[in-house]
Amino acid sequence: KIVQKNGDDILYQLLKINDDLSKARVSLIGISNDLKFTEYLDPRVRSRLADEKMVFPPYNAEELFDILSERARLAFENGTAEDAVLHLISALAAQEHGDARRALDLLRVSAELAERQGDEHITEEHVQRAKNKIELDTVIEAVKSLPTQSKVILLGILLNEEIGNAKLTTGEVYTTYRELCRKTGIVPLTQRRVTDLISELDMLGLVHARVRSFGRGGRTKEIQASVPPLDVKKVLEKDEILAEARGYRLKVQTTLL
Repeated sequence: KIVQKNGDDILYQLLKINDDLSKARVSLIGISNDLKFTEYLDPRVRSRLADEKMVFPPYNAEELFDILSERARLAFENGTAEDAVLHLISALAAQEHGDARRALDLLRVSAELAERQGDEHITEEHVQRAKNKIELDTVIEAVKSLPTQSKVILLGILLNEEIGNAKLTTGEVYTTYRELCRKTGIVPLTQRRVTDLISELDMLGLVHARVRSFGRGGRTKEIQASVPPLDVKKVLEKDEILAEARGYRLKVQTTLL
């Protein structure tokens, strides 16, 4: 994060410290979840770094179970989180990411749900509900942090879904996008730029966009939402800039044969 915020000059200065030391040496230890981190550095920094990479694999289910068992022993009354529940959380976490912190989050949210219901034991149902809640919270936070133009695009996709247009072409998305821009007073972007923003939404997992070929008719993206529509629409409509779009519905287009 230091390098992202301040550039790699600070890293270069740290590496130069050894030039001024005669009775000591400085070693740097860095941690990153980006395996290509060093490729982004200035060549002069890379040449001085002479780094040795160590890759730490994700935790497996057995390792996660051991971590959860120890934390559960310290945090809960005996019997609150039984082994079957801890094994379930461990398995879910190992299959998805192997991240101990996120496994602990799942245990914590499961316990909070059990406590709110007045239950003395964490059950598998609590775990499944906690998993759904964490996933939804992650989506909501991602949507809240979107730039305004991306929010307009996503709202347009969801509004189309409301009237049965689940799979949209880029052109259809752009038409709705321009309609919402007129409604909210937002200056519209070009279709090419909107296409780029759709790709960014796809990378975030908020929409699913796949290229569809029409033979000689060319190719276009087929786009559909990948988020809970009602929850996400509520979040988007709370944005003050999109206030004019609250409760807005698209007209259903009919074709006469």
